[in-house]
Amino acid sequence: MPKPTQKVEDAPALTPGIIAAMTPGVELADRSNPGLRVRCNASGTKTFFYRYRAQDGGLRQIKLGEFGAMTLAGARSALQKKKLEREQGIDPQKEKRKARAEATRAREASRAKAYTVADLVEDYISENLSKLKRGGEGERLLRKELLPKLGHRPAAAVTRRELQDEVMRPTMTRAARVATMLLSRIRCAYAHGLEQGRLPDDHISPTIGIKGAPQVRRTRALSDGELATFLRWLPHSPYSRSVRDVVHLCLLTGCRSGEIVAARWRDIDLERGTWVLRDTKNSLPHTVMLSRQAVELLRYRRDLDDEFAFPSPKRPNRHINQKAVGLAQYEARQPTADGKVTDPLTANWSTHDLRRSAATGLARLGCPRVVQDRILNHVDNSIGAIYDVHRYDDEARHWLQVWSDHLTALTAPNVASIAA
Repeated sequence: MPKPTQKVEDAPALTPGIIAAMTPGVELADRSNPGLRVRCNASGTKTFFYRYRAQDGGLRQIKLGEFGAMTLAGARSALQKKKLEREQGIDPQKEKRKARAEATRAREASRAKAYTVADLVEDYISENLSKLKRGGEGERLLRKELLPKLGHRPAAAVTRRELQDEVMRPTMTRAARVATMLLSRIRCAYAHGLEQGRLPDDHISPTIGIKGAPQVRRTRALSDGELATFLRWLPHSPYSRSVRDVVHLCLLTGCRSGEIVAARWRDIDLERGTWVLRDTKNSLPHTVMLSRQAVELLRYRRDLDDEFAFPSPKRPNRHINQKAVGLAQYEARQPTADGKVTDPLTANWSTHDLRRSAATGLARLGCPRVVQDRILNHVDNSIGAIYDVHRYDDEARHWLQVWSDHLTALTAPNVASIAA
């Protein structure tokens, strides 16, 4: 057997024995079959390959097989086939790459056909939505509105018209805002599938070109007259006691209803009049300064549950659902048998409007904007906020008490003494 440094052209004709005795790093040519070579790899395996010069002048090579699985005679036979292809104007290496690309496309098409919308949604929920603080609503929408209609379809085959006609238009007709939220989640699910390589690289999302409902910025804030009417009605409303207290606390604190229903006693100090919010929209801890009225309301609820201020009557160890508040509002706005509506406010309102009403009311009473931001847990991104690190806790407590006293005064009977 020739040494590794021996010139290839001086090597004798290959034999099975010579090939079997090759050591790693050695490459030999078959002198009787120009172009046929065998290389011993670092692992000890021997590979037959065909080295040739292409029509463009480039030097190329293509693997023929592994010694053992392929005999020397088999390698020589395979060599002749490749040479015949060259004589016919076919580049073996290019053909191999073409066949490999076609096989890859076939596999991708097969995977795409098997990868359904249900698979796409489940992957998006488990890998993305489940990790988001408020991903539950998006998951609910996808399962309720999308999967029953298109869950069985291959994700890559869904067209824009199909998505529009079967999912988006019916949802848009029924609830425009819900449809917009659903469209956003479907768009994110497809983007996630593409990022993870589960959809073809050239796939175009069916959500492209579909528009959601125009977003209307709400500016509803209750006037003092509306607040007085509402607060007088609230104790006698058809709401449950928990819903009444949630709504009342929205006004007293300016907090969001979702934050209130999830309140835990471990975060509330009734003696100091503080409530620490750990899970907030901006992810920043927030201490709510409780007025005397808010403390009195919470003190009534203290014995209802050891963990939650608003425990669920149906789900053990859980708080009431935020949707219970919206459902109570909806039912109070429906006409009764005699055609009357229970809700005393003629104009439509939401619990978030109560938060806006609290901020607007504080402004009417003279509360500085910086204290309003502190109460509402809004982030001030101005230059002044970078240098002003004062917490404004005392100011927030003072103005929330002023605001709570103002709400109490709105419901007080207008009685004057005879002497006066």
